[in-house]
Amino acid sequence: MSSLQWVGPILALTTFASIGIGHVLVRRLYPVLGTRAAPLFWLLGMGTYYASLQSMNDLVSSVLGVAAITLVWDGIEFLRQKKRVERGEA
Repeated sequence: MSSLQWVGPILALTTFASIGIGHVLVRRLYPVLGTRAAPLFWLLGMGTYYASLQSMNDLVSSVLGVAAITLVWDGIEFLRQKKRVERGEA
């Protein structure tokens, strides 16, 4: 009898949730903070990335890694959101 492998579904849900939450945060925070939020997200991403490197648990490390790269990408999205707003697309 084989055991189920839960890492894939957990990482899939983590990815889906972090992208969805990040999208909403960028849309909601940009009108308030503008691109000033980008460095904060980059720092949070780097801190989360560091935490993923320090974790002794593979699953926790993987979840933190997915969250870290999503936070870094969200920082980039604040800059891209500025351009979308200037073009009237957002």
